[in-house]
Amino acid sequence: MRFPLETRYPDYDTKGHVNNATFLTFFEMARGRAWVEIMGQPVDPDFILAEANVRYLSEAMIGEQLDIEITTAEVRTKAWVWNYAIRSVSDNRLVAEGRTVQVMFDYAGKRPIPISEEVRRRLALV
Repeated sequence: MRFPLETRYPDYDTKGHVNNATFLTFFEMARGRAWVEIMGQPVDPDFILAEANVRYLSEAMIGEQLDIEITTAEVRTKAWVWNYAIRSVSDNRLVAEGRTVQVMFDYAGKRPIPISEEVRRRLALV
């Protein structure tokens, strides 16, 4: 799934670059949108974020249009991995890439739970 990113003035540092911390927010935006689109559920999912990594590859400057792609890389018993690629729209240059590990979670019981077959099937669509 690929989405356009809308950057805001506070996303930039004093040099006009997209701030490094903003990329994790971009990942969060893609996760929320992917979840809503594939699960047909509100952005209040039954998972927690267990790990997040970002690799910065080239600068993104103020006003530059960006896209983000999110793909399912792996589905485990209770967790799955989503990969991200952020690209400049003008030249398709890879700006940053990363991955997150999500764990299905029972908030009432405060413990990880297995991923249902239905969720597994839908994760394969990302």
